[in-house]
Amino acid sequence: MHEWSLATALVQAAEEEARRRGASRVLSVAVTAGFRTGVVPELLERAFEAAREGTLLAGATLEVEVVPLRLRCRTCGAEEEEMTFLLVCPRCGGPEVEVQSGDGLVLRSLELEIPEG
Repeated sequence: MHEWSLATALVQAAEEEARRRGASRVLSVAVTAGFRTGVVPELLERAFEAAREGTLLAGATLEVEVVPLRLRCRTCGAEEEEMTFLLVCPRCGGPEVEVQSGDGLVLRSLELEIPEG
Protein backbone atom coordinates (compact mmCIF):
# COMPACT_ATOMS: atom_id res chain seq x y z
CA MET A 1 0.00 0.00 0.00
CA HIS A 2 1.87 3.08 -1.19
CA GLU A 3 -0.56 5.31 0.73
CA TRP A 4 1.28 4.35 3.96
CA SER A 5 4.65 5.54 2.65
CA LEU A 6 3.03 8.72 1.32
CA ALA A 7 1.29 9.34 4.65
CA THR A 8 4.45 8.88 6.69
CA ALA A 9 6.42 11.18 4.37
CA LEU A 10 3.59 13.73 4.54
CA VAL A 11 3.51 13.63 8.35
CA GLN A 12 7.28 14.00 8.50
CA ALA A 13 7.33 16.98 6.12
CA ALA A 14 4.42 18.68 7.90
CA GLU A 15 5.99 18.15 11.32
CA GLU A 16 9.35 19.54 10.16
CA GLU A 17 7.64 22.65 8.78
CA ALA A 18 5.57 23.07 11.95
CA ARG A 19 8.68 22.87 14.15
CA ARG A 20 10.51 25.31 11.89
CA ARG A 21 7.67 27.79 12.40
CA GLY A 22 7.51 27.25 16.18
CA ALA A 23 4.11 25.54 16.16
CA SER A 24 2.93 23.51 19.13
CA ARG A 25 0.66 21.40 16.92
CA VAL A 26 -0.77 20.96 13.44
CA LEU A 27 -4.55 21.29 13.17
CA SER A 28 -5.05 20.42 9.51
CA VAL A 29 -3.20 19.43 6.37
CA ALA A 30 -4.36 19.89 2.77
CA VAL A 31 -2.81 18.05 -0.16
CA THR A 32 -3.36 17.82 -3.89
CA ALA A 33 -2.94 14.33 -5.35
CA GLY A 34 -2.50 14.04 -9.07
CA PHE A 35 -4.69 11.40 -10.70
CA ARG A 36 -1.63 9.59 -12.06
CA THR A 37 -0.32 8.94 -8.53
CA GLY A 38 -3.10 6.40 -8.10
CA VAL A 39 -3.75 7.66 -4.57
CA VAL A 40 -7.02 6.46 -3.08
CA PRO A 41 -8.07 9.36 -0.81
CA GLU A 42 -9.81 7.13 1.76
CA LEU A 43 -6.72 4.91 2.10
CA LEU A 44 -4.43 7.94 2.40
CA GLU A 45 -6.69 9.39 5.10
CA ARG A 46 -6.62 6.12 7.09
CA ALA A 47 -2.86 5.82 6.76
CA PHE A 48 -2.51 9.47 7.80
CA GLU A 49 -4.60 8.83 10.92
CA ALA A 50 -2.20 6.06 11.98
CA ALA A 51 0.99 7.90 10.96
CA ARG A 52 0.10 11.13 12.78
CA GLU A 53 -0.11 9.53 16.24
CA GLY A 54 2.68 10.56 18.60
CA THR A 55 3.57 13.59 16.46
CA LEU A 56 2.60 17.27 16.33
CA LEU A 57 -0.11 16.14 13.91
CA ALA A 58 -1.99 13.96 16.44
CA GLY A 59 -5.65 14.80 15.89
CA ALA A 60 -5.00 16.79 12.69
CA THR A 61 -7.41 16.48 9.79
CA LEU A 62 -6.38 15.72 6.22
CA GLU A 63 -8.02 17.15 3.10
CA VAL A 64 -7.17 15.35 -0.15
CA GLU A 65 -8.06 16.87 -3.53
CA VAL A 66 -7.51 14.64 -6.56
CA VAL A 67 -6.65 16.65 -9.67
CA PRO A 68 -6.68 15.43 -13.28
CA LEU A 69 -3.65 14.70 -15.38
CA ARG A 70 -2.79 17.68 -17.58
CA LEU A 71 -1.31 16.68 -20.92
CA ARG A 72 0.24 18.66 -23.79
CA CYS A 73 0.48 17.01 -27.19
CA ARG A 74 3.71 17.60 -29.10
CA THR A 75 1.99 16.61 -32.35
CA CYS A 76 -1.15 18.79 -32.44
CA GLY A 77 -0.41 21.19 -29.56
CA ALA A 78 -3.59 20.34 -27.63
CA GLU A 79 -3.59 20.82 -23.87
CA GLU A 80 -6.15 18.66 -22.10
CA GLU A 81 -7.06 17.48 -18.62
CA GLU A 82 -7.75 13.77 -18.35
CA MET A 83 -8.65 11.28 -15.64
CA THR A 84 -6.80 8.43 -17.31
CA PHE A 85 -3.56 6.51 -17.07
CA LEU A 86 -3.17 6.38 -20.87
CA LEU A 87 -0.57 8.78 -22.15
CA VAL A 88 -2.05 9.54 -25.56
CA CYS A 89 -3.52 12.76 -26.89
CA PRO A 90 -7.31 12.77 -26.43
CA ARG A 91 -7.68 14.91 -29.59
CA CYS A 92 -5.42 13.33 -32.21
CA GLY A 93 -4.58 10.03 -30.53
CA GLY A 94 -0.85 10.71 -30.85
CA PRO A 95 1.60 9.19 -28.36
CA GLU A 96 3.79 12.31 -28.16
CA VAL A 97 2.40 13.86 -24.98
CA GLU A 98 4.09 15.64 -22.10
CA VAL A 99 2.69 15.47 -18.58
CA GLN A 100 2.26 19.06 -17.38
CA SER A 101 0.75 18.26 -13.96
CA GLY A 102 -1.29 15.68 -12.12
CA ASP A 103 1.45 13.18 -11.40
CA GLY A 104 2.52 14.15 -7.88
CA LEU A 105 1.43 14.72 -4.30
CA VAL A 106 1.69 18.36 -3.21
CA LEU A 107 1.45 19.63 0.37
CA ARG A 108 -0.83 22.61 -0.24
CA SER A 109 -1.35 24.04 3.22
CA LEU A 110 -0.99 23.54 6.96
CA GLU A 111 -3.09 25.03 9.71
CA LEU A 112 -0.80 25.48 12.71
CA GLU A 113 -1.25 26.35 16.36
CA ILE A 114 1.57 28.70 17.35
CA PRO A 115 1.85 29.74 21.01
CA GLU A 116 1.99 33.47 21.69
CA GLY A 117 5.26 34.91 22.91
